This record gives sequence, structure tokens and C-alpha cells, in this order.
Amino acid sequence: MHTALGITYATAARFAAPQAIAFDAARADGSHFGPAAPQALDGPLGEIVPGMKVRDTDEQDCLTLNVWAPVSDEPLPVLAWFHGGSFVIGASSQPVYDGALLASEQQVVVVSVNYRLGAVGFLDARAFGGVANCGLRDAICALEWVRDHIASFGGDPARVVAFGESAGGGLVLHALASPAARGLLAGAIVQSGATFATLDEKRTALVVEALVDAAGLSEPAALRDLPIDELVKAQTAAIGPLLSSVGMMPFHPMVDDVLLLATPAEALANGEGAGVALVAGTTADEMRLFVDPSAAPPPRDRLVRRAARYLGVDETNAAPIVDRYAQALGTDDTNEIWRALFGDNEMQVPCRAVLEAHAPHGSTYTYCFTWSGPQVGSCHGIDIPFPFGNFVDGWDAFVGLDDDGRALSESMRASWAGFARTGDPGWPAYPAARVFGREVHDAPEHPLFGRLAPL
Repeated sequence: MHTALGITYATAARFAAPQAIAFDAARADGSHFGPAAPQALDGPLGEIVPGMKVRDTDEQDCLTLNVWAPVSDEPLPVLAWFHGGSFVIGASSQPVYDGALLASEQQVVVVSVNYRLGAVGFLDARAFGGVANCGLRDAICALEWVRDHIASFGGDPARVVAFGESAGGGLVLHALASPAARGLLAGAIVQSGATFATLDEKRTALVVEALVDAAGLSEPAALRDLPIDELVKAQTAAIGPLLSSVGMMPFHPMVDDVLLLATPAEALANGEGAGVALVAGTTADEMRLFVDPSAAPPPRDRLVRRAARYLGVDETNAAPIVDRYAQALGTDDTNEIWRALFGDNEMQVPCRAVLEAHAPHGSTYTYCFTWSGPQVGSCHGIDIPFPFGNFVDGWDAFVGLDDDGRALSESMRASWAGFARTGDPGWPAYPAARVFGREVHDAPEHPLFGRLAPL
């Protein structure tokens, strides 16, 4: 096994596009991970699932990647990982993302990538001399590095599959939707990363305004010279006030008419990404991680009012939606009904939209991850360690690991590697679905998509 860590693939000034760095294999150290992108080090997101705390960050030197490459006489397929973290936290150096087991067991080359986060990665800086979508530009730049250099590690540049979870999956999906990524990917795996959160110019202008206010500055251009710790502090302070006007992820890829011409679903429907194989799936209870299960269930009429506000419909139309969910779930527990409705609208509906958009243009597959952790169910993020097989930093207890879980992990590793190898993950194409749970089986459709009609 050849392991090369902390390879610098690019450098970038603040709010500027990345500039690729020439790679010299003979001079690359490769013995330790590079620093992560600047981020809040003690925020609540770092506690939401195990092992997300990041300590080593550096704005100037964060654009690095890591390679795990088995020794082989034949070029091997490549899996390139992009970490999650709501586009504001995370690092490729987190132990759960170690690629050694996946690479050696499945005979694939594994790459993991750092990209810029938060305001540094996703602020629309065009109005004051910068660019938009810096973090997305980083991801595409890293994929260009893989195209140009992975052969020196025994990888096949014609069989590169990008994969990621949550924000990492969203980053992969936005890269697939960008004309700049044409020819870089044979496939993409999006784990709980399809959303309707892509920003537009109107909302990104609100983000700039809120960030400037939070930083106590008089003009956006002053953000260029703001010390990075103060910029990160300001971006954290700005997130709350932006929740109602922009959404839960104000630092997010946007349609900038340069790198990204349309939202992913629109771009894929128009044939962007044609010929690239796609796997996109979800967990069975995405929002359980974000909704307090111990809260007292609200009365039905209060839930109807909440659903009406959330879905943008009147209460007359919201009531039958709530009732249909109660029937589909076989419960009158309003907390459970709300969690399912909320999760479907945020994650299941966008996933289905992406699948429908891409299916006419390329091989398309979906799955539902139903493994249930002892306290968190099949929540968002519970699938993170399974494709890598690294149940470290408390992940074993979080997921309730046992022999069935180890077998499930092995099944996912084989499916992801098989997809990189052949473009086929080993189950029937969409609308059929693989169900990854205590038992792995195939279903005629994603088991949650049937309840989406009321939305």
C-alpha cells in the first residue's frame, strides 16, 4: 500500500479561484495530513456525530488531498471522497475517512480532499473583486489533479468516481452539474447530499450583508483583510439571522452563471452529466438528528399549522397531508409525523428529483440506508463510517456496531468499489432501490418515495 498524505493540489488567495500546484511525486513528503480549512472549532455541529472536532486549520495551506493506493499491475479505479459538515466544518484528516481498508480490501485507489469552507469557500465575493463558489472550484481543481496525476499512484483516470456524504455529497452533485467538471468523472455517489438549497444571487446578497454586519464592518471589501478568526466568528454569528431568509446553509454553492448555470436538478435534466453514472440515496430517518425526540408531541391542530407554514400551503391543504403521513407511518405520534414530513421535504424529495432528472441521460441508481443506531435511529450521517469500515472515535457505539453492522459495511464497500470499477453498484437501476439495513435486499422502488405524493 502506498499512502501519500497532505499533498497540496492548489493554493488560493481569499475569495479567489484556486491555482493548481505542479505535483512532483519525488519531492512530496506525504507523511502527514495537511491542515483543514478554517472553521469554528467548538461549535455545536462538531458534536452532532462522533469524531467531527477539527483542531488543525490554516487558510493558506488547506487545499490538500490524500491518497491510499494498493500495489497493482493494472490501473485501478479511483474513489475520491469529499467530506461533509454543512459546508462549514470538516476535514479529510478525520480518522473515520481513512482510506486504507477500503483501498486494500477492494483494490481501488482512494483519495480524500480538503476544500474551503464557510465564507472563505462559499461567499459570493464577485461584487468586491472575488469570485463565487470557491469551495466548488476547489473540488473541481482537485478532480483535475486526480485526472492529471492519479496514474502515478496506479489509478485509472478514466474510472474516477467522486463520493461524499451530506455537504460532501452536495459538493459532488454540484460538481457533476457544472460544465467545468465535464470529462473528470465516470461516476458520482451522493450520500444524503441532494437538496434544494442551491443559492441564487438574491439570497447570496443577503448573506454578504449579514456577514458584514456581524463582522462590524462598513463595506464588503473589508472582508478581504479581516483576520481569519474574526471572519469565522462573524460567519457563525450570521447564520442565525439568515435562517428565515436564506435557509439552514447560507454558505453553500450558488448559481453564478459561470461555474454553475443552473441548480443540479435543472442541469442534470438538461443533460449536464450525461454519460456519468450516478448513485444517490438517503437514510430512512434523515431529520432525527435535528429534531428533539424527547419534546412533547404537539396536538394535531398545532402540527397542521406548523406543516402549513413550512410547506407554504393553507391549513385546509396541510391537514390531509398530515393525515396521510399518519396513515403511512401507522401512528398518531405527531413528533414522528413531523419528523418524517420534514425529512421528506428536505432530503427525500430533492433526491428523487435528482434521480428523475439524470435517469434519461445516464445510468442511475438509488438506495435507502435503514440501519438504526441505538439512540439516533436511521439518522442523517449514520452511514458515514460504513463505506470506509472505520468505526472509530465512538462511531461503534453511535451506530450500535455488531456482526450485522460489519457485514453491512463490507457490503457497502463492495458496492461502492464495484461502482467505481464497472459503473454498476450491483443492484437494479432506478426506480429500483437497494435497501442497506440489518439485512441487505433490493426493492422495486425507494421505500420512502411512495409517501412523497402529498408534498
